[in-house]
Amino acid sequence: MANLFILPSLLGDTILTTGGIDHYNDEPAVIITASKSAGIFEDLPHLERLIILDKKPWKKHWFDIWRETRKTSWNRVFDLKGSATSFLLKAKKRYIWTHTDDREHKIHQISRVFGSETPLPPTIWTSKEREARFKPKRPTLAVAPVPGWRGKQWPIENFIELLQKFCKTYPEAQVAVFAAPHEKSLALPLLEALPKDQCVDTIGGPLIDSAAFIKSCRLFIGNDSGLMHLSSAIRTPTIALFGPSNEKIYGPWSHLDPSPHRTLRGDPFAGNVRQTQADTSNYMGSLKLPPVWEVVQERWENLEK
Repeated sequence: MANLFILPSLLGDTILTTGGIDHYNDEPAVIITASKSAGIFEDLPHLERLIILDKKPWKKHWFDIWRETRKTSWNRVFDLKGSATSFLLKAKKRYIWTHTDDREHKIHQISRVFGSETPLPPTIWTSKEREARFKPKRPTLAVAPVPGWRGKQWPIENFIELLQKFCKTYPEAQVAVFAAPHEKSLALPLLEALPKDQCVDTIGGPLIDSAAFIKSCRLFIGNDSGLMHLSSAIRTPTIALFGPSNEKIYGPWSHLDPSPHRTLRGDPFAGNVRQTQADTSNYMGSLKLPPVWEVVQERWENLEK
């Protein structure tokens, strides 16, 4: 019998559930996920079926989920959306997300949904063949300069200045730029500002290919975003830039102590800001360039040893 995993809509939240999916890797997995996240499961060894469902008006997507799953007897149902639909399915056991008070990292909260009091580190499955295809010939700094919401955007001008300095300081290195296809126009000023022989444009490629490429990079830097969680899930040392969200809950996760990851913010955290498209404010202006450069330089040179 297979296990059914009903996953969150956002890429970052979906990535945080992957440790739980891997925890049950000796049983077939049927996964329901959004189209933006589906690519990370392309190399999942125990995947039996991938059901891609995006949100619909009037919550009609819940009817689609029920229709796709109602005829199967499931071993376990893991519902990370916390829906009532799970109770309508035939299953030996059900594990359903319930809201918590957000005083601990999401990994702890999600791991308990999977029946584990021990944190289940996120993981991304990439085949050896894919990793070989995307292994760079030069030391590479991965950068994801565009978050899913404008409020989390460290100004692109800061990224430009930072990475121009990086390319000048480390001429033997290169920078690989990652973003979703629809975000290319936002990343274009950075692509145009970097030396052509030190810049790799990966935008528009499959998500799983980006994972394989980032896995081979020495270091990653980006805003609080799905790609930041992707980087930490594949064990690439990650520098995460935070503003309106809480790094104690959403920061890059590591099972290592000390962690190879670093988080940076400007002003102290003052409470989560509701993320709406109508809010076009930027909450990252207080994070200045010098402390970010200092951490990039320290991480790059120490990781080289």
